[in-house]
Amino acid sequence: SKQRLSSRFDGAQGCFTVQGDCRPRLTAMGTVCCAGDPAGQSFEPSELIYHPRPAKYEVTLEMGAHKSYGLYTDTHDTTTLYVTSLADDGPVAAYNQQVEPEFQLARGDFIVEANGASGNADAILDKLTNDDPVVLKIRRRIEVTLILDRKRQTNEDGTEGDLQPLGVEWSEHPKAEGLVVMAVNRGLIADWNDLILDPTSKVHVGDCIVGVGSNKGGALNVAKALEEVTGTFQLSLVRAAPVFNDAGFSCSCFSH
Repeated sequence: SKQRLSSRFDGAQGCFTVQGDCRPRLTAMGTVCCAGDPAGQSFEPSELIYHPRPAKYEVTLEMGAHKSYGLYTDTHDTTTLYVTSLADDGPVAAYNQQVEPEFQLARGDFIVEANGASGNADAILDKLTNDDPVVLKIRRRIEVTLILDRKRQTNEDGTEGDLQPLGVEWSEHPKAEGLVVMAVNRGLIADWNDLILDPTSKVHVGDCIVGVGSNKGGALNVAKALEEVTGTFQLSLVRAAPVFNDAGFSCSCFSH
């Protein structure tokens, strides 16, 4: 079943409301609860969706006579491989035909380890390219949507100033699906993170920003929209799925 987390943050007034996930607990300046969206809510609720598939799983592939495994990836955040597409035939296609749908490799999965190599995308890619067989550790992709409000700052003389800085750094030459967060500095996003106790609702280094409002469809388009956005907007992220245990959420997922 899907679990959803709804959040809203007003950057000018420094407040937010959160509903969802059915595990009551206190957060900074708010609560998390099982309640639905309040009546009359004017914004599109944000969601943290966990797909009904295992958050992590392991795959063993043999290349055999094929030239590759039929798996196309991007180095994404420099620590994992992000699956961008799958070949119609080859070892991965054969594997997917033999297993239940919830264990099939899919576009958007994160490869976090290959034959013991982890923490470095180039090292994982080397194993995936050259080793036969290869054992892959996979984390599913989840999508996180935050509702933020970016306003103009007020100058000392009371006049309207510049837009509040976002405080997010990304690669100088972004490519592929979105913008990988390289650093979170002072600004709207850091203010959001400071107020949120639940790590699943924070913006983390390694997250990939794939949409700003209705603007999606590639890193350059997302970068332009993010630089120009004002007012209330939706920020869409993807990341490797966290893993839950009996004690609750395991924060280690954000370092993959």
